[in-house]
Amino acid sequence: MAENTTDFIPCMLVPLKDHYLLLPNSTIAEVIPMPRVSEVSDKAEFWVGLCKWHDLQVPVIDLESLVSNSKSDSEQAHKLCVLYGINDSVAMNVYALPCYGVPQLIHINESALTLAADEEESEFLHYQIKIGNKVAYIPNLDKIEASIEQ
Repeated sequence: MAENTTDFIPCMLVPLKDHYLLLPNSTIAEVIPMPRVSEVSDKAEFWVGLCKWHDLQVPVIDLESLVSNSKSDSEQAHKLCVLYGINDSVAMNVYALPCYGVPQLIHINESALTLAADEEESEFLHYQIKIGNKVAYIPNLDKIEASIEQ
């Protein structure tokens, strides 16, 4: 019997405002309806603010704003995607991203990944890929988490 060498990875495809975000399923703590977010005045423009989640004050950032180095505009977000921090050198355990729809569980393998032709250069992204007709970010979570702490 031939061994199946195609490994599928469970991922979440998270709808951002203009793109999608592709994350390993294990990084998602919870997806919740958009809570009230309190503004933080002394942070970078990609910061949306802070929200309360399970008795924690969680930073909320706009990933597309971080990538494009522009002001956050997340007023139309429907949900909040709470992520586990993966960077051991950063003291942050969780943070959140506004999303504009319901994240979708997908199983992908290497053959399903095609680089997007119109890639934006950003230290916060490893790649931009096409999944069907959608452009998805594969984020550099270490850089993102380090930038939140600043």
